[in-house]
Amino acid sequence: MKDSNVAGRYARALFIVTEKRGETTGALEDLKSLGELFRPETRVGALMSTPMVLLSDKRKVLGQVLEGKAVRSVVLFVDLLLRKTRLQEFQTIVTEFEALVEKKQGIQRAVVTSAIPLETEELSRLHAELERTTGKRINLAADIDPELLGGAMVRIGDRVIDRSVKSLLESIEHQLMEVSV
Repeated sequence: MKDSNVAGRYARALFIVTEKRGETTGALEDLKSLGELFRPETRVGALMSTPMVLLSDKRKVLGQVLEGKAVRSVVLFVDLLLRKTRLQEFQTIVTEFEALVEKKQGIQRAVVTSAIPLETEELSRLHAELERTTGKRINLAADIDPELLGGAMVRIGDRVIDRSVKSLLESIEHQLMEVSV
């Protein structure tokens, strides 16, 4: 299981450094493109996770691969993750870093969960309505949970708007239990 607290600390540290250097946007692009490279099922991911290769050799290979292809902050950051054996947290760190960049840009993340995939038109209408009601730019992601039965649930930060059939049925059940006949 990934430790999001640790990932958050690393992401915040990288964000501070990239902001001071004016490399935040470039760093985010580089981190996203490196995400595929460090997946455990790739050759590079396997190489970086194996204890059979010396850390010094891993660092040398990493430096050669990344030099000139990523902003300096990202190269140094990935080297730090390698030395601190935190490369397995890479994807979580990138997600946390992206959230920090979006927050600075005034973008708020939202996730809509529905029982079946929503159509593009439905997502567009929901996206526009969320931006209108919150007054902020929204980065909307869609998720599927068949247990909802129908309807949808939207999570924006720590706020949840639950209009799923499952929660409505539970509400009706609770109300019926309170009524005495």
